[in-house]
Amino acid sequence: MEGKQKAAEILRTLRRGNDLTQRALARLARVPQPTIAAIESARREPSLSLLSRIVESAGYGIQLDLVPLARFGAVNTAGRIERALLEDQEPYRVEDSVLRLVLSFRDAIRHVDDDALRDLIDEPPRLSGSSRWDAFLAAVVEDECARRSVSTPRWVNDPARVLKPFWYLSNNPALHDWEFTTVPAAFMRHGVLVAAEELASV
Repeated sequence: MEGKQKAAEILRTLRRGNDLTQRALARLARVPQPTIAAIESARREPSLSLLSRIVESAGYGIQLDLVPLARFGAVNTAGRIERALLEDQEPYRVEDSVLRLVLSFRDAIRHVDDDALRDLIDEPPRLSGSSRWDAFLAAVVEDECARRSVSTPRWVNDPARVLKPFWYLSNNPALHDWEFTTVPAAFMRHGVLVAAEELASV
């Protein structure tokens, strides 16, 4: 089942099973009611962290076996990045869309055990056509592996996944010092200057 449909099914079942209106669930989760409506109607695919937050706000934990995790693997994520980059939309929308994909990938690999992590990251993804996002994806994997003391897959060290010169995630020069001083080590190594706080923003 496709990700949007699965998320819609999970949310509808949870909400109806607890006799909640969309507005009541939105209030509990502290999200706008149209967000709940968009997910339930399969118009929006939530990140794993957003879906978890909504489910947990109703007093439940999300069962990861219900979520099609394979779509969050490095290979699938790189393919989705490539497709997003080819879409004919405004550049800032493309950047936002791709950032959401990468942060959803990060959320997914943070919520699985070590065996599932290896399943999601071991196979080398194709280069997406953007050296920035290829480096970002590799940095996410290296950062998570370092956090868990798990061996980093070899593809992460491909020189094509290291940026020179550095790339600041923000286009606002006033934020560059902040990004430079708080960037996690794995991201610095890949030349992606992103503040730790920005990585939590989905």
